[in-house]
Amino acid sequence: MLNIIKTALNASSHKVSVVSNNIANAGTTAFKRSEAIFEDFYLQAEREGLALGSGARLQSNRVSHNPGQFKKTGVSSDLAVNGHGMFVLANPEATDQVSFTRNGSFQLDENGFLTTNDGQLVLSRTLDPIQIQFEKDGLPLSEFDVNPEGFVMTAYGVGSAEPGAQLGLAYFNNPAALAQVGNGRFLVTEDAALSGVYAPGDSGTGRVLSGHLEVANVDLVNELVSLINTQQAFSAASKAIQADNDMVSRFTR
Repeated sequence: MLNIIKTALNASSHKVSVVSNNIANAGTTAFKRSEAIFEDFYLQAEREGLALGSGARLQSNRVSHNPGQFKKTGVSSDLAVNGHGMFVLANPEATDQVSFTRNGSFQLDENGFLTTNDGQLVLSRTLDPIQIQFEKDGLPLSEFDVNPEGFVMTAYGVGSAEPGAQLGLAYFNNPAALAQVGNGRFLVTEDAALSGVYAPGDSGTGRVLSGHLEVANVDLVNELVSLINTQQAFSAASKAIQADNDMVSRFTR
């Protein structure tokens, strides 16, 4: 009995950590909430041949990749995806190290590369880093934007905007199997089943919204209710341990 109660405490403690992390990141751009999935496990009785319930254990932390709502920022390098596609990023020190994200808070660095806030390169549909010129034919860059089809639109001087590189969006058949690595980024796994990197709008990826960011897909009310329920379950398991201890004390007197 005591071992079963211990598994209840461990499960409740873990779920409190997961829910607390969801609440703490409710204001993080494009954050994806996690849910702790538990399973029953059993001990096989050797003589009777019965499977005896022995509590619960963690099966996995499942990340929900449901798209969040959008907020308007007015910053042309802030991008959101109105669909299920993910931006493709590369490590500037090793461009073969690719990751994926829904966080489109991008910027142009001093060399004109479109990057994340921590310097990861944003890749095009052909998996090349996206770079623009700050000056062309002696004229300074006067306009930078990304259209819904993912083309980087630039204008110089008083000229009209012209399309350049096109953003690439990755589509996964099972995004829940992606490996989470922090900063809103994920790594591909075999189970995630990468369908391919497409032009925005193709194969369910969705269109690009310039001047917008995706907010976290966290419902604070639901998370707070879940936190209260989990804390109550932890408290109940603690009282069960105390009751078990009191029973043992009576029999050993």
